Amino acid sequence: MIRFVYLFVIFLFFTSLVLAQSTVRGKVQDKSSKETLPGAYVFITNTAGDTLSNTFTNERGRFEFSRPAENTIEISISFVGYEDLTKTLTDLSGRNLGTFELVEEGSLLETYEIEGQAIAGEMKGDTVSMNASAYQTRSQASAGELIRKMPGVVMQGGTIEVQGETVGRVLVDGEPFFGDDPAMALQNLPVDIIDRIEFLDQLSDQAQLTGFDDGETIKTINIITKKEKRGGKFGRMFAGYGTDDNYLVGGSVNFFSEAQRITALGLSNNINQQNFSADDLSGAFGGSDNRRGGGGRRGNPLTTRERPGITHTNAIGLNFTDKFDDERARLTGSYFFNESNNFLNRNSSREYILPSDSLQLYDEIRNSENNSQNHRLDLRLDYDMSEKHAIIWRPRVRYEKGTSFNLLSAQNLFNPTTPINETENTTSGSNESFRFLSDFTYRYQFDKEGRTLSAKFDTRMEDRSNESRLVSVNRDYQTGMRDSLIQNTLGSSSSFNYEFEVEYTEPIADHSQVRLEYELGNDLGNTLQEVSQREMESTLFELDSTLTNEFENTYLQHELGLGYRYNKNKIRIFSSFDYQVSILDSDRLFPGFENTKRTFRNFVPRMVFIYDPNENTNIRIYYRGDTDAPSVRQLQDVIDNSNPIQISTGNPNLDQEYEHRLYTRIRKMNPENNRSFFMYLGARMTSDYLGNATYIASRDTLLQGDVLLRQGGQLNRPENLDNYWDLRSYFSFGFPLNFMQSNLNLSARAGITNRPGLINNQTNYNRNIYMGPGIGISSNLGEHLDFNLSTRGNYNIVRSSLQENLDNNYYTQSTRLDLYWNFAGGFFVSTNVNNQWYQGLGEDFDQSVWLMNADLGYRFPPTEKFELKMTVFDLLNQNTSIDRNVTDVYIEDERTQVVQQFFMLTLTYNLKSFGGAGSAQGMGN
Repeated sequence: MIRFVYLFVIFLFFTSLVLAQSTVRGKVQDKSSKETLPGAYVFITNTAGDTLSNTFTNERGRFEFSRPAENTIEISISFVGYEDLTKTLTDLSGRNLGTFELVEEGSLLETYEIEGQAIAGEMKGDTVSMNASAYQTRSQASAGELIRKMPGVVMQGGTIEVQGETVGRVLVDGEPFFGDDPAMALQNLPVDIIDRIEFLDQLSDQAQLTGFDDGETIKTINIITKKEKRGGKFGRMFAGYGTDDNYLVGGSVNFFSEAQRITALGLSNNINQQNFSADDLSGAFGGSDNRRGGGGRRGNPLTTRERPGITHTNAIGLNFTDKFDDERARLTGSYFFNESNNFLNRNSSREYILPSDSLQLYDEIRNSENNSQNHRLDLRLDYDMSEKHAIIWRPRVRYEKGTSFNLLSAQNLFNPTTPINETENTTSGSNESFRFLSDFTYRYQFDKEGRTLSAKFDTRMEDRSNESRLVSVNRDYQTGMRDSLIQNTLGSSSSFNYEFEVEYTEPIADHSQVRLEYELGNDLGNTLQEVSQREMESTLFELDSTLTNEFENTYLQHELGLGYRYNKNKIRIFSSFDYQVSILDSDRLFPGFENTKRTFRNFVPRMVFIYDPNENTNIRIYYRGDTDAPSVRQLQDVIDNSNPIQISTGNPNLDQEYEHRLYTRIRKMNPENNRSFFMYLGARMTSDYLGNATYIASRDTLLQGDVLLRQGGQLNRPENLDNYWDLRSYFSFGFPLNFMQSNLNLSARAGITNRPGLINNQTNYNRNIYMGPGIGISSNLGEHLDFNLSTRGNYNIVRSSLQENLDNNYYTQSTRLDLYWNFAGGFFVSTNVNNQWYQGLGEDFDQSVWLMNADLGYRFPPTEKFELKMTVFDLLNQNTSIDRNVTDVYIEDERTQVVQQFFMLTLTYNLKSFGGAGSAQGMGN
């Protein structure tokens, strides 16, 4: 293998000498402000008008393209809101074409907007750029309210979907804003400072530095602010008090001075608001905590998860951005503190999918209180130290501690009236964790354009500790016997992960480039759990060796890859072929030494094909193979009996998953008639899927010779299973309704998931087919009258291979209306109405639930700095939370306590002062 690497590098060297291919580059900026313009379209032709190349400026406003054979070329540059620039260049001897300055459209744009319909947006390669002025909102609206009006956008809780893909990051003028927390950014930027909204596929840090697009992207929203609003201060402070001692206090203040920007946030309330919003009370609607379905290792570590139940929150946040060293260095950072007190009251019922149409049920009532504090610090440094050297460094720190108290009452049943056994237990505990994460990327640019050497070094360090006490009283209805358990648990874990990657890129032809990559990664983990027990009548605790466990784990991975990139005119292709060797080495140190060691060898291919048939259409096809190792917790064969009738354990014999993923995306926009079309088709297939094996005891059974699993009790453990696959699709079509000055967005989604599971050693396949339409209408009437109406349905057909006759068809529909009317002077009314319709869940759950909130307010003239409003939450007094979870071995329905009706009086102060003291605009629009 080493000999092959040497031969390949020598081949690249001689190829480069023969071809002697290079690229030329340039920069695009605003002529008056000198601000760079990311996403500008650059089009290159020869004197005969033949297309030579096309590209877009990156986040720094820079572009590059392969040096053409012609001596004379014509370059055209266009950008939304600016006049097109066309230049003829006759001297291409240098590598740098210099800076191209665009002039803002001034009076011509204003006249067009008054006399005609504003252009909604346009396609720029992989980027959809939407014109904010084409979507009218109410006065004092936030960025989130603006984006919700745009085609293909769905916002629910803290999750934002754009054309079927989940948004992972929000930028402001190309700069990070509060780490990777989309909800926080959108709720705290006023709509009147926004010029455009860009939906883009942001490249990885390494791809941004090297210019080698490897197809790995994150769905990103980039908010482009108006040039005249980039200097000054703006924000909003609010305080409200209501019935039942409900309160809401908070605010945000932004200080913008071109490159230097500071944002401060604060929030305190007891009505479920957790992400700095005073206007959207939908968090009080309750709902699922989404604790199933994965995402732990791939989740967003910064976002405050919307918790079910009722939460009291105190939080502060700080975000800053600055540039120095002649703007070659950019420093951004954020600090976030959250203190929450969560109260959960939840009833749930499960029906297990057993062979031969047999039946077993599980009912649970859970009451808990969880108190937590967390600190999160994010920093990012982008530094172009010279023309050749550049770095990106992202250090992050997380610290969290908390306490919990949990009351659980649960039963296993043969049928709704015949219980098997039950448990009543109390668990109290505390936990503490510290994490440090660092991503460092370095790039060296050789004299020859396109030839780069880069290195990336990522580290993750984590320490966790916890302690808990369990007091349990259990009853067996078959024998009439009762027993009790008092158990103390001390746990600790530490992990260290590093990943080192070196990458070399080389141009090999006019439009082609290759990449040679080597990657070394290692996950090292150590966990310890000490469990001691005592009988109810005793005062002495004794170590339980069956439940006590000490475990060490390493997961070493080598990867060698060869990649190829092609970029010419309308076609971009990236493909890679990587060879991966993974070594899993696990040691159980207590009780008794046991070693598990396995080696996995896999080829991991990847391919991205992008085609732009015209400037308004973009087609992307993506495929990749990937592996995923089991977690340390999944590998530990230690028993968890915190719920004695639902016991779980790990599996040291787990293999890694191997996943195939394929998707196609088509996006088309017509700026002439403001019509847009988006389509997403995706498929995924996983071998050695990390699923679940459930064993339901037909009689009292001893586990590992000492732990009792009662008749009807369940033992759950992870297991590798095959035949997991899913297909999903999303369609969206948007166009204006000129007769009512509104925009209509039609959408539909459909899919099917085949999820395997083991139950009593028999394989069950739960197949879930889902489909549903979506309709959204948003007004463009102006700031005095604004409405948004949307509805989304979802019909589910669930079939089980073990019980083919089990009918689990159900339908849910979510409808929302937002209405604002400034009806006289400073007086306004607003309301948002949510309806959740459930059908097919059963007699106790089939219902239509309405949640209606209403405001009556007044903005004090002449500046409208102050706003006073009376809010009623849950006007119809119907708020409730219902949820259905479909897994591989059971179907579960849940009902969760939520915030009930209250009235609140709120005073808000709006701060808006732009352009410095001499040009402050006051506080109104």
